Amino acid sequence: MIYTSAKTGVTGLIHTGKCILRGVMFVGDTSKEPTLTLANSITDATDPKVFCMVSDEQHTFFAWFGDEGLPCSLGIYATLSAVEGDFIVYYEIK
Repeated sequence: MIYTSAKTGVTGLIHTGKCILRGVMFVGDTSKEPTLTLANSITDATDPKVFCMVSDEQHTFFAWFGDEGLPCSLGIYATLSAVEGDFIVYYEIK
């Protein structure tokens, strides 16, 4: 079963424990060009799996990581560079 984080706009823990990162939807303020990093971690972005950015040309970012997804052994931690963005993370618990 695929789960989603609540829509959020803050840095923080998405899930603790082994899981598969399935996808991400990121919407940001194009004038600020925020970035979002999703990492295999429960405390910070030291093991990045995904880096997302919106620019002055594109204010949305969506990625789906296929049938296998991106395995995360520790969990998923999201780091947002600025408060001018919202995101939803899709993951599966294994």
